[in-house]
Amino acid sequence: MYRDWSVSRAVRYLISVEKGYKSAIDGGYANLSALAKLIKPTIDALLGQDVKLSTIVTALKRMRERPLEKRLATARVIAKSKLEAKTGLAKIILKRNKASLRIARDLAVGPRGFFQLLDGITSITLICSQERLEEVKREFPRSLFISEKGSIAALIIVSPAIIEKTHGVVSYMLEWLALKEVNVEEVVSCYKDTIILVATEDGGKAFDALNELIMSCRRIVSKS
Repeated sequence: MYRDWSVSRAVRYLISVEKGYKSAIDGGYANLSALAKLIKPTIDALLGQDVKLSTIVTALKRMRERPLEKRLATARVIAKSKLEAKTGLAKIILKRNKASLRIARDLAVGPRGFFQLLDGITSITLICSQERLEEVKREFPRSLFISEKGSIAALIIVSPAIIEKTHGVVSYMLEWLALKEVNVEEVVSCYKDTIILVATEDGGKAFDALNELIMSCRRIVSKS
């Protein structure tokens, strides 16, 4: 099917599946001539022809120009965000029914410790402080338990309210973490708060990566 594609379409497709290339273009630091030389063999293979290098460079330039305002809007939100980390958390997954949902909601308004409720279609996920874990578990019949995992860390990003009207902020954070080889277990997004859950052993790396992203966005905004 690729043989019928235009060069621009083939370039967009390849960049979309290569997150490192996409991040370099979105971040504005890609050397487009060098990148064009790198992807030319793949583009040639996709289209079944010898594509001119200058045509690939032109397609890459168009990709960089189009998202400029979008990148700046995303950068402005991230630049004004604050980051903190919480460790010593646990995750419980339960079958979802009226009883389990009622108990979970009652626990969510309790006064002690970190607690988050993720309400799915067939299950609910509870994130709580390790010290509160046994108390939480006692509230539910064992028949409702699906799985349990300790050693969870939460990265909490508090952004300005404009995040609600700015597309792609959370996805950009997740792409950045993927680029840094951080495995994300859960994501909770509510108004200005984005909570990203990772294994405790990845907590430090995830915190450093997100802090680097915030600092990078602040530099981009200061130059715009």
